[in-house]
Amino acid sequence: MAKQSSLKRVKTSAKVRLRNRKKKATIKTAIKEFDKVIEEKDLELAKQLLINCVSLLDKAKSKKIFHKTKVNRIKSKLSEKLNTLSQSL
Repeated sequence: MAKQSSLKRVKTSAKVRLRNRKKKATIKTAIKEFDKVIEEKDLELAKQLLINCVSLLDKAKSKKIFHKTKVNRIKSKLSEKLNTLSQSL
């Protein structure tokens, strides 16, 4: 028979997994919205969305939803997209 602590651990890890999936989905949606604005070549809105994406990614990094190097890599790619847009305009 399973111990009480192992059963509790299964419940809590399921809750944490669900919470992390929601956060990841929110971040992915924000990044997709940023990419869409980059395609439309709206520089001002893209800057606003970049700040939002970076904020969400940093919060996820601090809560260990994403690894810190993955977050840095994503932020770098987003910044690079914004810089290429600003240079093309």
